[in-house]
Amino acid sequence: MKVGVIYESTRGRTKAMAEAICEGAKSAGAECEVIDAKDFTGTTGFCALAIGSSTRMKQILPTVKRVLSELPDLKGLPAAGYGSYGWSGEAPDDITSKLMALNATIVIEQPIKAKDYPGESVLEECRNLGITLAEKCS
Repeated sequence: MKVGVIYESTRGRTKAMAEAICEGAKSAGAECEVIDAKDFTGTTGFCALAIGSSTRMKQILPTVKRVLSELPDLKGLPAAGYGSYGWSGEAPDDITSKLMALNATIVIEQPIKAKDYPGESVLEECRNLGITLAEKCS
């Protein structure tokens, strides 16, 4: 079983967050896979998920929106939302709401958000999220 970290990124900012989440999961001894949303094929084999998107025009990017619409009932699967933004930052909150509606167990109080490129403190939050997701897998 492994942690799946799905992302869609327009400028590489959300991708950097995804990579930091996986770095944290691996540091806690879990397998982890960073997956561009366009390559995501389903939840089979994952013990936890993090789903991230940049915010564009107050919306989740289209490929992550499609992924979320195609997910089955997550039946308590540990999960979290995250993402970057330039102006308003709604996507991580909207992702978290959709994960909750799919019966995921949200593992952090608030989704992780980065204005512009994630600084070291945000990347550390991402690594800690990866550790939390890995711990939920054991």
